[in-house]
Amino acid sequence: MLWAFLSVVSGLGDAVIFALMKKLKQVNSSIVVWVQYAFALPFLLVLLYFNYPEKINGNVYWNAALNAILLLFSTYLLIKATQISKLSITMPMLSFTPLFLLFTSYIMLNEIPTQLGFIGVFLIVLGAYMMHIEDYKKGFFSPFKALIKDKGSFYVLIVAFVWSITANLFKLGILDSNPIFFSVVVYLIISIIMVPVIFTRQNIANIKSHFNMLILLGLASAFMIATASYAIISAIVPYVISLKRSSIIFAIFFGYFFFNEKNIRNALIGTIIMLIGGVLITIF
Repeated sequence: MLWAFLSVVSGLGDAVIFALMKKLKQVNSSIVVWVQYAFALPFLLVLLYFNYPEKINGNVYWNAALNAILLLFSTYLLIKATQISKLSITMPMLSFTPLFLLFTSYIMLNEIPTQLGFIGVFLIVLGAYMMHIEDYKKGFFSPFKALIKDKGSFYVLIVAFVWSITANLFKLGILDSNPIFFSVVVYLIISIIMVPVIFTRQNIANIKSHFNMLILLGLASAFMIATASYAIISAIVPYVISLKRSSIIFAIFFGYFFFNEKNIRNALIGTIIMLIGGVLITIF
């Protein structure tokens, strides 16, 4: 099951991206967004050189443009979330992506998990509840209200929904070309769109002063999208994204060890339950 391995590895790439975003919180958000795509292009172009598609459907470019717009929007929200809230609280909200994918993948790709997969979805929702279990004494619905009160969690929840759309668009684009080609086109469109915003004297100075870390961000982004794109070829999108949410576990440990985020027990318990749900979706 190579696709499963690639999905988990892609999740590690996601977690590295989240951690670098938080580490770069002093850098202008526009720079961080642009670098995530523009600095990934050289690495992706090397891969494309060895894996150029034999056939390209013209629809791939319209798909890529829509995907680029949605990814720009979601990336800005994600950066904002990592800067105002703890990784251990915000990142688990990404586990809702498989829940949304049950509907979006059926509508867009006619992909349907098995009946036992729906049990996995229930566990994902239960895990989100467990994350805020300390609020249980305030009322049964307090943990759900906490998702709204914490802006970072709410932003990431929106990102989770947007990604449930972009993941399906990515598969359509990959089927119309190949994994690396479609990734390059999407990343190139985003990079070009943002050029007028990025190239100011202050931003260029900012890029130079944080160049090494920004290069790492670009490399992590290329690594994440390449592994995820190849995984999507061999499995239905909800399965791939469920395993890709292993990024949540990685992100929690990054938050604990590198950002001194303590009291992660409840977040970790909730996340483990979410990931069990993801595994059920994948296996069954």
